[in-house]
Amino acid sequence: MSNIRDVLERKGGTVLATQRRSSVLEAIGTMSQANIGALVIEDGGRPVGIFTERDYLRKIALEGRSSRDTRVDDVMSAPLITVSPVESTRDAMETMTECRCRHLVVLDGEQMVGIVSLGDLVKHMLVEKEAEVEQLSSYISGTY
Repeated sequence: MSNIRDVLERKGGTVLATQRRSSVLEAIGTMSQANIGALVIEDGGRPVGIFTERDYLRKIALEGRSSRDTRVDDVMSAPLITVSPVESTRDAMETMTECRCRHLVVLDGEQMVGIVSLGDLVKHMLVEKEAEVEQLSSYISGTY
């Protein structure tokens, strides 16, 4: 069974983050440039929350708040929901389903080593299943 470390090996462990005192406008600018849906919020180098597209829609756009005047720590999702690199992809997906979130920050002890999205997990599982089907097909056809 695969784990989160396997997912990070395929996608990489880069995590984009911003400081908790940043404006929402700065955060969404970073997200837009990087074409990502979530940004980790840090305080003194430690992850303390996450700001997602969903946070923007619910807490800025729908409430009529100013992106320029609102600090990201006023609207981030916290506490942070995390996963360890050794956790199975299945357990990580169950966590996402239970917490109704689309991103998990990967912590190895106290160190942030990556972030995985629901899309990352689905893609990883599809690649695994395709390889499994290919192996079984080769076995059946005698070309293994």
